[in-house]
Amino acid sequence: MYIPLHPVQLDFLDSPALYRAFIGGRGSGKSWVGCYDLIRKARPGRTYLLASPTYPMLYDSELRTFTGVARSLGVLAGVKASAPASARLVNGAEILMRSADDPERLRGPNLSGGVLMEAALMHRDAYDIAIACLREGGEQGWLTALTTPRGPSHWTYEVFATGRPNTVMFRAKTGDNPFNPPDFEKTLLDQYGDTNFARQELGGEFVQLEGAEFPGEWFGQDIWFDNWPDGLHLKVIALDPSKGSDGKGDDYQAHVLVGVAVEGGRYVYYVDADLQREGVVPMTERTVRLTRDFGLTGGRPVDSVVVEENGTLGLLPQAFDAACAKLGFPIPYVCRTNRDNKELRIRAWCGPPLSRRQLRFRRSPGGRMLVGQLMEFPQGEHDDSPDALATALRRVTELLQ
Repeated sequence: MYIPLHPVQLDFLDSPALYRAFIGGRGSGKSWVGCYDLIRKARPGRTYLLASPTYPMLYDSELRTFTGVARSLGVLAGVKASAPASARLVNGAEILMRSADDPERLRGPNLSGGVLMEAALMHRDAYDIAIACLREGGEQGWLTALTTPRGPSHWTYEVFATGRPNTVMFRAKTGDNPFNPPDFEKTLLDQYGDTNFARQELGGEFVQLEGAEFPGEWFGQDIWFDNWPDGLHLKVIALDPSKGSDGKGDDYQAHVLVGVAVEGGRYVYYVDADLQREGVVPMTERTVRLTRDFGLTGGRPVDSVVVEENGTLGLLPQAFDAACAKLGFPIPYVCRTNRDNKELRIRAWCGPPLSRRQLRFRRSPGGRMLVGQLMEFPQGEHDDSPDALATALRRVTELLQ
């Protein structure tokens, strides 16, 4: 049977990665190819997940798309449309259709594979919980996320666009799909205009949010580096533990590493970041390990580790002392309470070196997340790493003076 597919869909289907994302504009064919891929991979007697952000979206869109593709292929054995919905293929494979509005409800049977439809409208927990279910029959399962993108600080960018192991991302524009109505993309573009919304909704791009503080042209390809340079004159690590009273519960514990070089008669700041969600003990032990490892690069040990202790009740020094003793590596840490406004602090310390092109960011998952959060500040979902960068740059200035 001939299946019409455009080139991005073909590349997506050919990928053997465990975790794949099809990031596309409206009408780019992501839902259709996601359902086709699920049917194509469904093994006899195995269980799979098809999740949607809400039940209305599931019944209005995903259920219709899946059953339509399965019927056209002649492999649909039956459908249970009442909640919780499911479908069965002629080979005995079962597809559980669920809403991800409460990610905890995705905990359940072991799965051989799963598809998250419009994943950007789901909470990050939906992805984290779903991939832990991919163990049916003692075998590693696969997962696909299909979505129109959100900004570069969104979790879908973090997971699929930062070079994580076992992940791959495919991006398609609305115009890449030749099976849309004639002039479909142009008709929409006439309405959207030359806007970031059009680049997101039609181009499938992770675009900067409207109202972002720092202009997009400050983040060109020349800001990236791969390896720490030799001959660094100063090294600082800053930690934003995100334990303050304004925390949202899903903030990151953000370490930012800064190495200072002198190039062309001026200071250039080489920056990397490490963002995790973890408790105090693993966080402080990570600080010690990062300080030790960073000290082995660039021919210089770390000069200072500065930690924001807002809202930590003064308990961090004890935790750091315990981590240093456990790992056998003392670190030069200082704890600081920031009393100024966070947004003003980030503007004051990050804005000037960004505008003067003095910042270089390591091409790492953490470095990409830091740049993504900077690009969306102050409109983005997270600002943990920009806050840590501001603290690090302030400490660098103090030491240089």
